[in-house]
Amino acid sequence: MRLKYVEAILCVGFALAFIVWTRLSAPDPLAPSAVLHSPGGPLGLDALLPVPDTHPRSAAGQLAEAFAILTHPLIVLGLIAAGVVYAYTARMRRLSVSLAIAAAGIPTQFLIALRLARPAPGLAFADSIAAFVSTYPNAHVTAMTLASWVLVTLARAHHRSTMVAAGTVLGYTAVAVSAVGQWYMGLATLSDLVGGFLLGAAFANLALWVGGIDAILTSWVNTRLSRASSEKRAAVIYNPTKFDDLSLLRRRVAAQVRAAGWRPTVWLETTPDDPGRSMAHRALEAGVDRVMVAGGDGTVRAVAAELAGTEMPMALIPAGTGNLLARNLSIPLDTDAAIRLALRGRLQAIDMVTCTFDDGQERFVVMAGMGLDAQIMESTDSGLKKVIRSGAYAVAAVQNAVPDPFTATITLDDAPPVRRRMVMALMGNVGTITAGMTLFPRATPTDGMVDLLLASPGKVVDWARLGAQILTGQEMEGFTLTRARKVLIEADRPVPFELDGDTAGSTRTLRAEVDEGALHVVVPR
Repeated sequence: MRLKYVEAILCVGFALAFIVWTRLSAPDPLAPSAVLHSPGGPLGLDALLPVPDTHPRSAAGQLAEAFAILTHPLIVLGLIAAGVVYAYTARMRRLSVSLAIAAAGIPTQFLIALRLARPAPGLAFADSIAAFVSTYPNAHVTAMTLASWVLVTLARAHHRSTMVAAGTVLGYTAVAVSAVGQWYMGLATLSDLVGGFLLGAAFANLALWVGGIDAILTSWVNTRLSRASSEKRAAVIYNPTKFDDLSLLRRRVAAQVRAAGWRPTVWLETTPDDPGRSMAHRALEAGVDRVMVAGGDGTVRAVAAELAGTEMPMALIPAGTGNLLARNLSIPLDTDAAIRLALRGRLQAIDMVTCTFDDGQERFVVMAGMGLDAQIMESTDSGLKKVIRSGAYAVAAVQNAVPDPFTATITLDDAPPVRRRMVMALMGNVGTITAGMTLFPRATPTDGMVDLLLASPGKVVDWARLGAQILTGQEMEGFTLTRARKVLIEADRPVPFELDGDTAGSTRTLRAEVDEGALHVVVPR
């Protein structure tokens, strides 16, 4: 049985158990007034374990209170929230979703307890900051059950069996100690503790079910070598500036490679002076079967330019700010999912575009442009991109709100030249840009065409139309949007230009020609 079905069954099972236990503990849980304990708790269990008369000043009492404060549900909630941020920045999107659902279990417990309003069985620690007014389900046990699950899950994310074993023992020991401490302080009865555990377990399994237990756990645990072992081998060309933990990336790739039965991976690191060109050559010389590119749009373009025209498949592990090619090809942004796809996806031939300019020639796979867009790229602060990601482009756009227009002659294929005054000439091999906005509604990387947008907004209403076109993906009046196999732009002066988001200097002439089906990319089946 697939793990996700197991988690679904466990989630429903614990949720139903919590509902039944709540009905037994509180005969009328929906009553608006405070709910009293049923005699002895469910099946008389509370009577079997009466709350002790613990003195707050005793050594045992102070120790129990100190532990309760350190494991306070609000502290646990903060730690899980930090885990959400860590998982998201480490591009473990499924894990971040799972942790967010787990975190939701703590405020849910608070709302249920507030509704049921069951008073604490003892009064000795009623004024402690670790005490809650309502005790069912127990807040500490719910929080610690979720925290122990998080601890085990994060341990598994690091592929170390010793960490998994230690995390499991530590986590569930903490749950047991928390439960004993709450009972010893007179803050909960046995039925309160059981209710807290059932609620926490239900949310923990819900988190794995929704987040995708098969995708999360099986890719992190020490994966066994596939029975269908082969002689295939992949190379990973990676930009080290895009990853906070390169060792984690290596472990994640190694686990998926073992699972697919491939030979150990060749690792090739880019440098500031070489974003991936020589690395792509080395991968070809090594005779690998697939090149995986772990980086941003600049790394993807550099590697793609060298692989174009060869039969070498390129797979993407998105790690940049825009990840435009990945988004347009429906490549998952979750790193684990992207690695699995890189080894198991299907191949598709896509177009590249060769650009010739005053000082040379380059290929691009996403977009290229002259004027305003290049100025925005040049003005975008790299440090700000790390903090607010695509929002940094918006900041740069505001800084260039009054662009300097230029005049250019535009020639499409064999059509007569047209002279235009504009602030931007943008060419696209794909349709979607940063933040999922569609700039070229008809563009696809397999149509053998390059789309062209000419913009010359001179008034606020023109800028509003341009913004509306970007947001809605619909062509707006006042902007030229056309397509061709060959595009020639001849400006009256040198104008800044960019290729796939990287500024490339200034040029008076920009010639673009589609290389149809030049690059083989791994895409979803």
